[in-house]
Amino acid sequence: MKYEAFLEAGGHLWETSGMNRIPGWVPIALLLSGCATSYNVATQQQESLMITTEREVRMGESISKRVEEEYHPLRDPELLARLDRIGQRIAAVADRKDLFYHFVLIEEKEPNAFALPGGIIYVTIGLVKMVRSDDELAAVLGHEMGHVAARHIVKRIQGALGLEVLQVLVIASRSSDPNLRAGTDLALASILTSYSQADELEADRLGIRYLKRAGFQPLAAIDFMTRLRDYTYKQPSHEFSYFRTHPYFADRIRVIRSEATGQIQFDDYINIKE
Repeated sequence: MKYEAFLEAGGHLWETSGMNRIPGWVPIALLLSGCATSYNVATQQQESLMITTEREVRMGESISKRVEEEYHPLRDPELLARLDRIGQRIAAVADRKDLFYHFVLIEEKEPNAFALPGGIIYVTIGLVKMVRSDDELAAVLGHEMGHVAARHIVKRIQGALGLEVLQVLVIASRSSDPNLRAGTDLALASILTSYSQADELEADRLGIRYLKRAGFQPLAAIDFMTRLRDYTYKQPSHEFSYFRTHPYFADRIRVIRSEATGQIQFDDYINIKE
């Protein structure tokens, strides 16, 4: 599946996929549910979202079905136990307590990790092989959990797809209707393209905060980021790569160092062309 094609199709995918328009009651039902306004501890802001935690979890379950059609989950008990051990240690100190984090290993050689709505976090075998310590793996998981805590994923999908598709994703988690596949495809396409720089740096700050709370070495994030940057620059551009979904290496290293130590180095000001 080529996710760029879904992004290019945008709102027109509903017609080109051969399905009818979403019934008129769908956006009305969502609007009737109202906007929930609450204080987000992670972002330290009052936020209004159309999606409750329960709906977010169902959205994540819908999208995960597409992910696992595209990328084969690995059933390696030892590696999965390691992911869960490290991840749950971070979850215990993360800002968001209203959901359960679930970690999945997928068979993909490109080093990458990404989070779905509701706290499902995917890590590729390529990334696991690249990390050199539990601290480095914790840095990756902490960053993705920062995205979840700040609700970046839901905000991104809500902004990109609109209310109709959001409601379809909720329905799709409880339906086998193949026509609903387009909604999950669009949501996954949105997740697998880069976040905004502001979201990325916020997730870095949150991730480092969680590492420190959980007793991991926060500077391990810089060791891994530097090695990943060097690896990435040597590779051709891939659709499914960390460089594509997690940009701005130079800025990120600067923010990570500042959050970890309260200091930055002269080299951190040098904005290497990404």
